[in-house]
Amino acid sequence: MSFEITGRGLLWEAIQQKEDYPIFRLTYLSKPVKPFTDADLDDIESKSVEANNARDVTGLLIVHGDRILQMIEGREKAVRELYAKIEVDSRHTITKMVSAAEDEERFLMNWSMVVRDITRVPTDLFEQYEKIFDAMQQSEKHTDITIDHFELFKALSLLGALPL
Repeated sequence: MSFEITGRGLLWEAIQQKEDYPIFRLTYLSKPVKPFTDADLDDIESKSVEANNARDVTGLLIVHGDRILQMIEGREKAVRELYAKIEVDSRHTITKMVSAAEDEERFLMNWSMVVRDITRVPTDLFEQYEKIFDAMQQSEKHTDITIDHFELFKALSLLGALPL
């Protein structure tokens, strides 16, 4: 599957609908205190879906070993309140806030939370993700999250959900 083809489809989802308020998007990196099990990820996802729907927050969480990337978006107050709760979650340690910015569009429309371990994704997508993750981790400034980043993160989440 070509990343470009997948990207176009995911981009279409992103531009279908616009909110009537500014979207605040926050992205951070963290590492688990102990490795997450499938049961841990299932628990995080099931609890997040309900809570995030109530907050009108969308997001995704990508886990690979000791590398976690989470992106959350919605009204700024709701996102900042959720992030404050995430910061004190004892299951992980936040290593870096990558970006926090306002945007006109919600890019994770209808994604109340997608939790994925990306172990089984195609090698080329995994390598792209690792390169971006490393660059974000090493950058001394906030990172601009581009549409290409969104497309890659969403593709990884979707492909990571496919059965073997």
